[in-house]
Amino acid sequence: MRKILLFILASGGIFSPDPTTANPGIYADAAPFVEKDKTFDPGGLTQAFEKVGLGRVMQQIPAHGQGTLMASWSPSTDPVRSPTFVILHGGGGIGSMHIKMALDLKNEFDANVLILDSHWARGRKSNVGPDFRRYSRMISATDRVHDLIASGEWLAKKGINPKLSYILGESQGGMVVMRALTENTGFSGEVKKYFSRGIVLWPACVWWDSDHTRAHPIGPFHSPLLVISGGRDYGSPISECSPVKHATKHLHWEEATHAWMIATHGPYREREDGNCDAKTESKNQKIDICYSEARTKETWRIVKDFLK
Repeated sequence: MRKILLFILASGGIFSPDPTTANPGIYADAAPFVEKDKTFDPGGLTQAFEKVGLGRVMQQIPAHGQGTLMASWSPSTDPVRSPTFVILHGGGGIGSMHIKMALDLKNEFDANVLILDSHWARGRKSNVGPDFRRYSRMISATDRVHDLIASGEWLAKKGINPKLSYILGESQGGMVVMRALTENTGFSGEVKKYFSRGIVLWPACVWWDSDHTRAHPIGPFHSPLLVISGGRDYGSPISECSPVKHATKHLHWEEATHAWMIATHGPYREREDGNCDAKTESKNQKIDICYSEARTKETWRIVKDFLK
């Protein structure tokens, strides 16, 4: 990961305004949007949302005049009184795991669930692998905070209660949550208007937001924050994530891998406990990602306690 960071810095890749001074109401110098007919098409994945009972993925969230973000919106039977979770994907973008997470949240909490995309509306599949190498600039955590604020404004117009609205981020999405909840930034007031708490799962903390982290470190946090990490997460080890010391609560499970909620057999079939077929790559090594039924259930139990 450090080699990747050096490459980005050498190429002049990711430079956005210091979040202590950026106007949160506009996307000044943030990652650009593309024309509607150039958005990335995720193919059959878009149909999967509707087939399992979730809202269609489509462009629907205005981003301050800079385009329209794609998202899946699945309200509960009583949207105004229900909790709302905004799921922030990792660097690999939206996948089957997020569909499973949304279904879990609806079953466990009878929640409204918004799965917010930050790549497809910009014409990209993801932020990693070949997609990362294809662009001179990645989508940073700070860029994605602007996306989050746009979603908060959109939810507010629907009458969603901000006191019952929570941000749930995994991997790079976890970094977005921590950046959003960092106090005394130019957008901290906007974030507090729309969201009350944050939940971070298996965070990736080093290179996703390096320029902004130097300008304004992550944490302390203005709102309660729960972080859960895994000891077998070798791609983004928690030892590289010093901001967790500011979290309201941090749990670390030594046997858990990155993305222990991974959808091992796609969006339609049941997940297989202990299956490690999914892989990620770090430092030219293949790293297992294993689904854990017990840790997934424990995660939702802990989240319930945290939100009380």
